[in-house]
Amino acid sequence: MNKLESLMVGLPEDVERLVIYGHYSKALELINLYMTRNIPEILKDRLNFEKDRIRRLKQDYIYTFDEALSLAESKIKNFTKEELEYLMDNRYADWIYIDGKITLHKRFLQNSLRVHPTLKSRLLEPIEEPASILDETIDEIMNKGEVKYFFHVKTGLKLKRNLARKGEKILVHLPIPRKAQQIKNINIISTSHEPKAISYEEHPQRTIFFEEIVKGDDEFTVEYSYESYIKYRKLEKAKVSENQPTFYTEEYLPHIRFSPFLRELAKEIVGSESNPLVKARKIYDYITKNVQYSYVRQYAAIINVPEYAAYNLKGDCGIQAMLFITLCRIVGIPARWQSGLVVNPNYIGCHDWAEFYIEPYGWLFADPSFGGSGLRNKNEKRWNFYFGHVDPFRMVANSEFHYNFYPKKKFLRQDPYDNQEGEMEYLDRPVFHDEYDVIQEIVEVRKIE
Repeated sequence: MNKLESLMVGLPEDVERLVIYGHYSKALELINLYMTRNIPEILKDRLNFEKDRIRRLKQDYIYTFDEALSLAESKIKNFTKEELEYLMDNRYADWIYIDGKITLHKRFLQNSLRVHPTLKSRLLEPIEEPASILDETIDEIMNKGEVKYFFHVKTGLKLKRNLARKGEKILVHLPIPRKAQQIKNINIISTSHEPKAISYEEHPQRTIFFEEIVKGDDEFTVEYSYESYIKYRKLEKAKVSENQPTFYTEEYLPHIRFSPFLRELAKEIVGSESNPLVKARKIYDYITKNVQYSYVRQYAAIINVPEYAAYNLKGDCGIQAMLFITLCRIVGIPARWQSGLVVNPNYIGCHDWAEFYIEPYGWLFADPSFGGSGLRNKNEKRWNFYFGHVDPFRMVANSEFHYNFYPKKKFLRQDPYDNQEGEMEYLDRPVFHDEYDVIQEIVEVRKIE
């Protein structure tokens, strides 16, 4: 169920029209009608996927225009209808049509406050944000050449008692640290249940697997520790080797796809440049200067992730990373995915970024969202640092975008592409994300001297 080649197939035009205008009930009727006709299996798969995509869109877009305006007015001093229209037009507030009416994303306000340069200053109740240690850490990495940190984390999923199917078997996959260039000394400290499987340390989407009978508000957790080692490398274009490898330069369908549009974009970005380090920097600069950070719909509701970023010039950390990876591969630069958690003394949460390979340096990092944030806040040191490097405050669970777990999950995942929180399923269907709570706790973060 995690094979999604059908995403490269379009929809019948009458279905597509209905989906665009949010006439979902009629779209679902037509989809069911098409399923009775003599159509190829790949189109049946695509139509089944669209049914699930519609379910996700209805979950993510919940505010009518008037409801969104009322919410913004209750939070922001002197907020106006014209401002909401401006936020929509300028990629701050994401929206779609549902039943022919504008409907805004459930996190439109959080995103607008995060990205808009002045909106936060007008909050009726200002939000106190935890102090960032990034700039201090970046300075230390650049001055000392290396930093090392130890992390102890507890993560998991907790079923909501009123929605749990008591007495039934449940299968649980939780992400755990995988071996990576910056991650060492991984240790599984404890688990809530006896695991049935733990995938090997270099599995591209590493998990620990439980199989249990539901009792009620079951809590499935894992505690682990790991160390992060970050080295600083001064990157010089004159030292780049003439001979470069060709691994990780191929398409990886359905998302890393060398479409005519992305090929043309890559060509316009790099121009006649031949040095791969400079080409990668040009791609990074294009994304950080042009693709605005935005909370987005569930990834499974996006048909092609890098094209979504390139067409709409917006996207979150993973969408920006996927555009970087795809454009690098198009111009012959090896690039791959990396994701998991951000874990620092003040915060834990999901995050995605990229790696790219340049001889003689080897695998380097690129984090367009953190870099773009630096540029947006006129912090050029941070912008430059996240081309080639990352901070040590990361837990790496995944090295591929869209890869099967071990053991495989039977049903389509809540996130078919990435795995930062975990997945569950019963024997007859998935456990949906509104049926559980996510556990992400920092136990200890300390510098290794």
